[in-house]
Amino acid sequence: MSPATAKALQAIVDGLRKPVPAPYVPLFAGAERIGALRADFAARVAACAGPFVCGRRGLESAVDGAALQQGWNAQVALLRAEGWFRAWRDETYEVCGNATAAPGLCRLERGVFRRYGLRSHAVHLNATTPAGRMWIARRSLAKAIDPGLLDNLVAGGVASGETPALTLRRECAEEAGIPAGLAAQARALTTLHARREEDEGMHDEWLHVHHLVVAEDFVPGNSDGEVAEFVLLDVDEVAAAILDGAFTEDAAAVAAQWLLTR
Repeated sequence: MSPATAKALQAIVDGLRKPVPAPYVPLFAGAERIGALRADFAARVAACAGPFVCGRRGLESAVDGAALQQGWNAQVALLRAEGWFRAWRDETYEVCGNATAAPGLCRLERGVFRRYGLRSHAVHLNATTPAGRMWIARRSLAKAIDPGLLDNLVAGGVASGETPALTLRRECAEEAGIPAGLAAQARALTTLHARREEDEGMHDEWLHVHHLVVAEDFVPGNSDGEVAEFVLLDVDEVAAAILDGAFTEDAAAVAAQWLLTR
């Protein structure tokens, strides 16, 4: 890898966490800032029934615990009927604080997280052969987010009630056909923080990065319909694909970091 390529890959890793744009309205639960809303959505949230009120810091929760969950989910149902949420997954994420292991405040449908700028958790797995080639997945064209782009072999959000380790084992089986015994050999490497503005709002997520060595004759297989194809690339091919913008932003940073530190 040339110094210029390494510098470009490092810039992708360093640029994974972007600042929250100034027009966004902060969302607080108690003393902690847990989200950020686009101004138009913040105005609608402030105007409709729910657990948040306008305060000196932005939108602030007036309740907590069960009342927070009940009121927030009722608000989400109303806003869904108005068409504010592009994707609906019928799966919940934990609304957490900013620490990587912060306890959950309540549970919300994962499809609303970007609108509220809430921080979620996801697992990512770089899988390489002993010869150093990397298995890459191409996202299905039917995916609501980033259809057709390249991705890490395994990547998925941590659902309510799961740990990153449990999510990784589940996603290994569903997305790549990796048996439980092999998935258990994956090593947790680091946690990256991804944050950027998307069309719905702020994408804000902890990426729990893992690495797994698979045999040269291993061939992944998808069972959940979320992968269009798998490709096996050498180091230079992975780097070129990253720099050409063929990967999702999160997967690009996860793969780039592996290339820089392998």
